[in-house]
Amino acid sequence: MRSILLILLFSALVPDAALPQRRVAAVSSTKDGAARITFSDGSKRAIPKEPGQVSITDARIGADGTIGWLVEFSEDSVSYPVAGKLILWKAGKLIRRFRDGQSFYSWTFYAQGKQVAYHVGPLHGESKSRCELHDVASGRITRSGMETSIQEPTVLLGHKDWCIERHPILYACSRILCASSPGRKSPQ
Repeated sequence: MRSILLILLFSALVPDAALPQRRVAAVSSTKDGAARITFSDGSKRAIPKEPGQVSITDARIGADGTIGWLVEFSEDSVSYPVAGKLILWKAGKLIRRFRDGQSFYSWTFYAQGKQVAYHVGPLHGESKSRCELHDVASGRITRSGMETSIQEPTVLLGHKDWCIERHPILYACSRILCASSPGRKSPQ
């Protein structure tokens, strides 16, 4: 009886933040297309689907424990699901949704999870795509660049491709990331 009282007292006095947190081990899709988070202790949690969601793709775990994935939707004009939204989740709750109106080609965390970069463009018809870097906390865009061609990326923002290997999101988007990095300069 005394040990139960001590446990209850300890639980009431020690905040949850002082206890070790479960770490995210993996993100996958359930059979019905919802995101499923698997924690390091083996427990799992399914995240409610977005309206119209059919699946998820390109799930990532950031250095700070933030996780994200692209939400795929059915599109009448094509026979495959289209990534139309980027979801970010941390510590048991949704922290940000990014929706662009174009299809998401790829994305990545940047600056230890404080920013995300993504590459969006048309499904078909148009030949231009765009890369953007956003602040996670505010959702605001911090850097953007337009490609002249999806097939042949050009040098964005006047920077050379010296840093592509450091940020392998995409050929074009890597230059946006490097251009926005404080203190980084392109070697001449």
